[in-house]
Amino acid sequence: MWTPTEDEKIGVVICNFRGSVTQGLALEVGETVQILEKCEGWYRGFSTRRPNIKGVFPASYVHLKKAIVTSRGPHETVIPLEDPVVTEVTSTLQEWALLWKQLYVKHKVDLFYKVRHVMMELIDLRRQLLSGHLTQDQSRDVKRHITVRLDWGNEHMGLDLVPRKEFDMVDEDQISVSDLYKMHLSSRHSVQQSTTQGDSTRQRHGEPCRVPVPHHLLVNLKSFTYNSIGEDTDIFFSLYDLREGKTISEKFMVRLNKNGGPKNPEKVDRLCALFTDLSNKDMKRDLYIVSQVIRTGRMLLNDSKKGPPHVQYRRPYGCAVLAMSDVLQTISELKEEKDFVLKVYTCNNENEWYQIHENIIRKSSTKYTAPSTNYGLIISLQLLRGDMEQVRRENPLIFSRGVAITRKLGFPDVIMPGDIRNDLYLTLERGDFERGGKSVQKNIEVTVYVLYADGEILKDYSPSRTLRSTSAVNHPHIPPQHHARAFSCSAPRLWNSLIPTHKTETLSQHSNPNSKRTCSNWHIHSDTVHYTSF
Repeated sequence: MWTPTEDEKIGVVICNFRGSVTQGLALEVGETVQILEKCEGWYRGFSTRRPNIKGVFPASYVHLKKAIVTSRGPHETVIPLEDPVVTEVTSTLQEWALLWKQLYVKHKVDLFYKVRHVMMELIDLRRQLLSGHLTQDQSRDVKRHITVRLDWGNEHMGLDLVPRKEFDMVDEDQISVSDLYKMHLSSRHSVQQSTTQGDSTRQRHGEPCRVPVPHHLLVNLKSFTYNSIGEDTDIFFSLYDLREGKTISEKFMVRLNKNGGPKNPEKVDRLCALFTDLSNKDMKRDLYIVSQVIRTGRMLLNDSKKGPPHVQYRRPYGCAVLAMSDVLQTISELKEEKDFVLKVYTCNNENEWYQIHENIIRKSSTKYTAPSTNYGLIISLQLLRGDMEQVRRENPLIFSRGVAITRKLGFPDVIMPGDIRNDLYLTLERGDFERGGKSVQKNIEVTVYVLYADGEILKDYSPSRTLRSTSAVNHPHIPPQHHARAFSCSAPRLWNSLIPTHKTETLSQHSNPNSKRTCSNWHIHSDTVHYTSF
């Protein structure tokens, strides 16, 4: 039974409908429909383009919009409840579409391409307003840019200028002639300014000013095909800036067993991380994806002793790099993950392990050994755009896999309302140890704990996983080097907590167990990232 609608009054068609049913109303994507009645998954109404033709159409083919209804009944008036600037952009683009094609017919090619650029820009700015995730200042900037572009287009295509008051169109019947004249002068002045300054601005900055859209890089480890080590491995992924010579992101760690599978069986097909808050400036950097492979097992990989070792050592094994400049264009054009293979190179001299990624990038082939095959780490990459809430809504399958959020070391370009971050990064640069009468250096392994003031160990202090302790890499019998290891803590309650380091000396078969064990001092530095946005 057909009943009049109360709240469902207006909507936008999201799927074409041929109207092949009895009294069906043919609709195209993007049309606005006014709804009169409903019945079991069907609506009856008309398109605002053809108000005299009424018919029925599926309710699932229409996205409902909020509206204000006046004079309910057969002659009711429905006004969409949306931003006036968005409404103006929609109607203006529809009007420009016809005139824009005529520019090409009249051989005004230069103006044709300029108007096309402005139309595409207006579509993008309209999308940003509709997202509803802009701050008040950002919304004002977007609206200001929209109105300037609308006035520019109307001026160059011979259309009337629209009088405005704070970005919104004014009703000519509700304003005096003198005020209307002043608004027209203001609009014309803004058009002239945009015409004279727009080209120079684009030349200086490359493109018009717009609200920065953050980028997010999804990295998914598919397999480690070159795992001939036969031991458990930890693989660390990070983003490295070659020009500045530093890592710009946190590290994402994957733990694999000796067979190359995840140590945690529940992590199968979930070995992925999302590197967040990469700005346009970051995307133009000389960035590399750096992957470091650390094995856990024997001190020496070619140890002739049989059976499992009594002590498990964390030892450096290899490194792989991937230039973002080589893959950025490919993943930018795709809306799905694309696979890449990273060769794993081994270091010839452990003293240079801390800079093996730089040697690989600079192709210093004498300082590393290339693999005998093309196999290695198989990863997939996908580039996402937008704020995190938008990315979560548009990609629910990615976040259902338990993706690890790997943040940027620093502040993002845009801090949205409600964003809270309290991160402390503790980096062990190196340790200076006394030999204690020995002729060679001792083997040192460092474990870091986070404790409350009363000595209780703090759990869940890592944003991506629960850690009780974290160990650094063990380097046998080498002088003190700059083998930095960073640990991160993210919890508001950490600021009154203690972060002690416990030194554990792991003695090799060549070490003297009776030697004196002393440590001179640690070289440590810390960085903090802290903000709260309201």
